Amino acid sequence: MDKVNISEKVFEKIVILFENYKSSLSTYTSDQFNFKATEDVWSLAEMYEHVCMSAKKFFLANTRRCMEQRNGQLGGEKNAAGENVFKYGGFPPMKFKVPGGPEAANISGRDKSVYFQEIEEILESARQMINPLESDAGEYKTLHPVLGWLNAMEWFQIWKCTADTI
Repeated sequence: MDKVNISEKVFEKIVILFENYKSSLSTYTSDQFNFKATEDVWSLAEMYEHVCMSAKKFFLANTRRCMEQRNGQLGGEKNAAGENVFKYGGFPPMKFKVPGGPEAANISGRDKSVYFQEIEEILESARQMINPLESDAGEYKTLHPVLGWLNAMEWFQIWKCTADTI
């Protein structure tokens, strides 16, 4: 399977996932969207903020950095956790917490109406990366804090795996 097929297949799955996020928005009242069961659990608003900000400023940004060959290096290896995530096609079935809790991530949800446009912008940015991913050699990598050194295609793929766990 060539890289274009991989990037297109990953993108198709991301679209389905993010369209589900978007369609779910209209099912929540404002109170439901902002409700926090406990202080150490995110509200839906905070979860949407995390999903959107990590997509733009972490996963897509690192995909772009690799393709533009900046803020990383040629070569580098995944660590054991990274090897396992890619070997098994995703994260283990467990909940992950941001170190230090939600307050450490400084996540603050916005009005749910904001996320309709936010999701469209994220999907358009990802769509524009499909063809450049095809021609990327995969040699330039940036460091993922948990998985080790990843190239552009790996960043694109791990974004989908991460979004699946939320």
